[in-house]
Amino acid sequence: MNPVLEMIEGDMASFAEVATDDAVALIRYRLPILGGVEVPGYSWRLAVLWPYAEPESGALPTRQANEAMDVFEDRIFEAFGHDNHAVWVAVLTFDGARQWVFYTNDVAECGRRLAAMPQEDEPYPIEMEADEDPTWDYLRESILCFLKIEA
Repeated sequence: MNPVLEMIEGDMASFAEVATDDAVALIRYRLPILGGVEVPGYSWRLAVLWPYAEPESGALPTRQANEAMDVFEDRIFEAFGHDNHAVWVAVLTFDGARQWVFYTNDVAECGRRLAAMPQEDEPYPIEMEADEDPTWDYLRESILCFLKIEA
């Protein structure tokens, strides 16, 4: 079986808190951690960012912001994951924003699914960024390195 589909089927996650002198980052990441040749078919990293406070404020979300982001997360996980089109690998809450990191093979389809999701009265205040990353280096080198975790 494809290792990515095995990871999805296991649906396990871990949680970590990273503190610096002036901020805290909360990191939730999917297990097992894959990389290299283990990730066929999911070659694009898609990051969805929801700013909830001023950048570089070090702020964690308010209860109200957290509840709104939880609803959004449930919806985006369903939109992207019901058929394993995109797989979430990490959710970071840091410095006034939450970022969901997915891997997919079709960023345009993710955009269509995101646009088709139920919305609230106001559009979600999100920003998206996509980069080709067929070996999931971003996950290991930009996120998990802070936790001293190796794939």
